[in-house]
Amino acid sequence: MPGKPKKSMLDVGYLRTATTTGLASSIIASKAHEEEQRLIHEKQPQQIDIDLLFDNPFQPRVAMEEESLQQLSDTIASHGFQGVLVARAHPQRPGTYQLTAGHRRREAAKRAGLKTLPVIVHNWTDQDMATLAATENIQREDLSPLEEGKLFQIMIDQMNLTQLEVAAAIKKDRGYVRNRLRLAKAPSDIQAFIEMKTDSMRAVIYLLDIEDQSERAQVIDQLLNKKLTTEDLPGYIEELKRRKREGLQSNQDTDITQSTNTTYAETASVSVNETNLSSKSPSNLRRVGVPSEEEQQDYSKGSSMSQARLRKTKLKTIMRYLADYQRLLDDANVEEDVFEDERELLIQVRNTVQQLADTLN
Repeated sequence: MPGKPKKSMLDVGYLRTATTTGLASSIIASKAHEEEQRLIHEKQPQQIDIDLLFDNPFQPRVAMEEESLQQLSDTIASHGFQGVLVARAHPQRPGTYQLTAGHRRREAAKRAGLKTLPVIVHNWTDQDMATLAATENIQREDLSPLEEGKLFQIMIDQMNLTQLEVAAAIKKDRGYVRNRLRLAKAPSDIQAFIEMKTDSMRAVIYLLDIEDQSERAQVIDQLLNKKLTTEDLPGYIEELKRRKREGLQSNQDTDITQSTNTTYAETASVSVNETNLSSKSPSNLRRVGVPSEEEQQDYSKGSSMSQARLRKTKLKTIMRYLADYQRLLDDANVEEDVFEDERELLIQVRNTVQQLADTLN
């Protein structure tokens, strides 16, 4: 009589890691974990076609490292697939399944030429799937900022955690969590940029301030080409906004001027028609549509005021940069003669710019 079939072993190392991390365990632990471990020891897996196994819909990971994936595939090809996977029946696609975890092992097995994999199937809820996905990923150190943001969003949406609780679970501050949540909701071009430059998270908040996608694309291109740095962004974006405001004001001024010229032309035409054309007085023979000398002076005055505002805006921008430069010197804390000379020159420059600005008040 054949003996009882040998129970397959499931690699639960990631569960042990996640459930022995103090506060993280107390927040993330749930009945889903206990149930999964019970199933591992009590339920036999079934062989399921590898093409019928889909990702956990709450899995935050969006990419796999090529080299390590190939290494795992080579190991599986040489030694076979170790352990089993856990899944639920796909709620929208009958006859298929959603893995709770093990997506990387499934991909490696597929590369190794395997057609089926051992799977334990259970009736997991969405809450269970989200919890198990979070458990698998929460202690990983190789998640990208975008993947972390998606994981944090899952923990908030599906596990009803607050940002503070998420931060406590991963032992990071709230700002860390908030910035990655912001990235998870950002437009795709910003997400793609951060995936390419994961050390540029501080740029996200500034890029989100640029609503025009074409303008944002230009800024991202300059960041990637190192023509701009994250530190440059506040001033650069402020300059973009200033130019846009001035462009709008310029268009409005043009419309007003054209409208005013039309009004003057109509008024002058009426004036000529009502004047005794037989009069030889030059004062009664103003050309139609041509403003008077006094009116032309008014235009000139308005134009000068507009130019003055423009110059004043530019001077304010210069003053802001000089103030930033002053802070750099103050933070340097170096008592060298060259720094003292630099400070004196900076004071002279700031005084000169301030004098220029005062003349425009």
